[in-house]
Amino acid sequence: MIQTQTDRGVPVIRPEPMTDRLAAWKGGAPLRLAPMEVVHATIRRRPVAFCLNMADDPIQNAHRQGRFYEAQDLARLATHVPPGATILDIGANVGNHALYLAMFTGAQRVVVVEPNPLALEPLVANVLANRMQGLIDLDHLGFGLGDADSAGWGMKKHDRNLGATRMFAGAGDLVVRKGDHAFPDLTPAIVKIDVEGMELPVLRGLQALIARARPVIFIEVHIDNADAFARWADQNRYDTEILSREAKTTNTLLIPQDRK
Repeated sequence: MIQTQTDRGVPVIRPEPMTDRLAAWKGGAPLRLAPMEVVHATIRRRPVAFCLNMADDPIQNAHRQGRFYEAQDLARLATHVPPGATILDIGANVGNHALYLAMFTGAQRVVVVEPNPLALEPLVANVLANRMQGLIDLDHLGFGLGDADSAGWGMKKHDRNLGATRMFAGAGDLVVRKGDHAFPDLTPAIVKIDVEGMELPVLRGLQALIARARPVIFIEVHIDNADAFARWADQNRYDTEILSREAKTTNTLLIPQDRK
């Protein structure tokens, strides 16, 4: 991990070559990951391994207790997953939601997108430790999604919450891709979006995919975006179901009106 100072004095996370390491691993080379804490649990009579690299992170603290983060919300989402489904997980973080959906819903493929270099090692470790590489697609890591293709994005490091790390323009080496350009042919039954306040650009960038697939969408909505999000849902013919609330965010399920 390399950190530099921007002209605004903000510590910026620079990308690690995880995508290169994964490509080499798929070609037969060994994959070396940083040392991590590993917690073994049994959930619904199935062994689960959680790989951890941050002491005070809320998601990883749940894993330390041998449970999935937001398990009740995930159980509700699981009722909408048809057998053999493809799922798109945008903002996969360390793989909490992807692991649950791959292990407990009968999904056939979970495509994960995650730009945060600090999250990539535990994400990959969690997939491999649970032998989920046949279900969880790791080919779309190291970039973010938005409503346009752009470069030069950075990420401000968050010491106590890996999932709260936010992207900002003009101060880094990360790339953002328009979702419809990244996934021109994907037809997921479920889309999960947790992108720390960038949910509206992500939704706008997926307009063709959403029109084509009409997926159920599990989305974290920041309070500052609540009104614009409600307008988007209405314009795109989605009903909303609130799953849980935090101080500044709401986990919401979007159900397409034409699927009822």
